Amino acid sequence: MAVTSRQREGFTMPELEYVAQCESVTIVPLHRMDRLELVRGTVGPFRPPQKTKVPLWLAVMLKRTNRCRIVAPTWLSFEHLRDLCKREEQPDSLFTRLPFHYLEIAHIILTHAEDDLVDSQGIRRLLQDLREVRQSKTRGGMEMLNPLQLQMDNLSAAEINEIRPLFRHSFDMLRQLDVLASATEDSRQQQQQQQSQFGELSYSEMDDVIGSSYPL
Repeated sequence: MAVTSRQREGFTMPELEYVAQCESVTIVPLHRMDRLELVRGTVGPFRPPQKTKVPLWLAVMLKRTNRCRIVAPTWLSFEHLRDLCKREEQPDSLFTRLPFHYLEIAHIILTHAEDDLVDSQGIRRLLQDLREVRQSKTRGGMEMLNPLQLQMDNLSAAEINEIRPLFRHSFDMLRQLDVLASATEDSRQQQQQQQSQFGELSYSEMDDVIGSSYPL
């Protein structure tokens, strides 16, 4: 499928959330249900209170019909997010490894299953703090951009999407400047080589060169 110019500039949050809904989460079914045959495999059977893993989109669907409770991922707890924020705020710290779609997953769960989280408001605040800290580190990392690569490990899909337009334009400009610098350097070396050749000529040879170049 061809990529449009708008997609090269970045995706919208709903588009990223659509992709993130394929990620697996754990649920506790509230009703007995048989196996479900999905395109990507079979889930179930569902036997309360036994936990099971399902795609996020199915968990949301079951939650809406009051057929399950969504179990928050380990990283989506107040204590864990608080520790992550402290770790990210350390000087010269690297980006903490998180699920690639952690922001989208958190937003979906907070939207559709807020009652399944402990201290959901505190989790919202910590997610915002975490995002701001990582955004600040991302802006600092952009200063290390060179014409070859930008090395920032453990960025999430949403974070990559945020810097994609700036990175793409900056990378193109740096490559153009690098080509221009290379051409200037080649021209300078060629000029030095010509001057060196003239320096090796005798006066009579130089007269011949100049005479042949500028006939009177």
